Amino acid sequence: MTRVAYNPYLPSWEYTPDCEPHVFGDRVYVYGSHDSARGPHYCVGDYVCWSAPVDDLKTWTYEGVIYTRWDDPTNTDRLTYAAPDVCQGPDGRFYLYYFYGMGTSINVAVCDEPAGRYRYLGQVSLPSGEVLGITSGYGNPFDPAVYVEAGRTWLWWGFSMRASDATGALVGREIPPTLLQGSFGTELGPDMCTMVGEPVPFVPGSSTAAGTPFAGHPFLEASSFRKIGGRYYYLYSSAQGHELCYALCQNPWTPPTALGGVVISNGDVGMPGVPTEEDAHYYLGNNHGSIERIAGQDYVFYHRHTHGVQYARQDCAEPIAILPDGSIPQVEVTSCGLNGGPLPAARETPAHACCHLRSAEGTLHISSHVHWNEAHPYVGDEDADCVPTGNRGFVANLRDGAQVGYKYLAFAGEGRVRLELRGTFAGRVRVLLDAPSGSGAREAGTVDVAPSAAWTEVSARLAGPVDGTHAVYFVPEGEGALDLVAFSFCR
Repeated sequence: MTRVAYNPYLPSWEYTPDCEPHVFGDRVYVYGSHDSARGPHYCVGDYVCWSAPVDDLKTWTYEGVIYTRWDDPTNTDRLTYAAPDVCQGPDGRFYLYYFYGMGTSINVAVCDEPAGRYRYLGQVSLPSGEVLGITSGYGNPFDPAVYVEAGRTWLWWGFSMRASDATGALVGREIPPTLLQGSFGTELGPDMCTMVGEPVPFVPGSSTAAGTPFAGHPFLEASSFRKIGGRYYYLYSSAQGHELCYALCQNPWTPPTALGGVVISNGDVGMPGVPTEEDAHYYLGNNHGSIERIAGQDYVFYHRHTHGVQYARQDCAEPIAILPDGSIPQVEVTSCGLNGGPLPAARETPAHACCHLRSAEGTLHISSHVHWNEAHPYVGDEDADCVPTGNRGFVANLRDGAQVGYKYLAFAGEGRVRLELRGTFAGRVRVLLDAPSGSGAREAGTVDVAPSAAWTEVSARLAGPVDGTHAVYFVPEGEGALDLVAFSFCR
């Protein structure tokens, strides 16, 4: 049977956000942070790596742990690692750039292969030899991005709060003004640790973007750098938090002069019919990722939020189009990102592959100040406290008027729908095609549902056979709450 790829493209029990994809040889490797289901804070796990053949993005291999908190002798408090990047250096070895805590320094580890066990090398320092730190005058050593070309290596970093958020509680001291400025970049010398020149500002943050082309999308975090089709792209997460933006650069050492646009929002904000955060198709939260050309096709990698918290993020990916002028039109979030086409409606689709999820009240922008409440559904695990690889992902707490949707499914005359669900819900589930509501929605059928404590299969005949490619939405109407773990269509 042909393998099918869903979003998220890794197993439902894996949480590796802040993903940086890189093609080395004939495989693509993804490096990122490591969250956990219902994690108490960001990045509780050690660095792991996943990879896939460049010609088969449906088959991912777990490469194992590549770096632990005990491998860095400077990390005496065993603080959590976050948002790394990797490059192949001029010497052919592989270099891991990372930070821990809130960014006291950017550290470097090295390995002879892309996904082996890395060993500590050193800390990034200024030309003077001073370790780059939060008080060095060049922003916050946070979310490093690294790029190598023609024997030269460049590094970017930064985290730019709004001035109103700049409280001493973040770092236990007064916030240096440079922490508010935006991102910075520099070139590294042959030792891969020491700068050969002073850092330069790259993209302005909220406090410095006024009057610049970046005013509407100032830098927040998540630097990334790529060369694709002969053009240089600097990617970052804007102050909006849920979107990945890009700017075209003349070269790695010259800051961009204009915003290119938004590549993706993890709630589809900015897509047609989704003008504001209130209209988001999925629960919003911070975003981090990059673009990569794999076997001739360009993709954007990003992450989404689960469990109703900001600390359980999963990798997703979508194909993108880069136009002849280098611009990248914003791409929508789907359930079938790396599948190469729509999902077969006749195959069982895991419910956690939803790309549209709203309550009757709408969505939330999940943050340290905004938390899930009982009105809202979420993507969850069957049991986050047991061995994670034994769990199935599902959509939890679907209540009256909620919407859970999947883009896109390919139909070939199917006339029945099957749902696997459980919960206290009593009522019906409407099956809609093409839109979750309004004039664009096609009513395909309904499924009657009664309360069930265990996973139960229910099915119903549709209004008629369905052909072609459609988005599919399930909308419960009734009392109580239901969990959905899988669905399929049949003749």
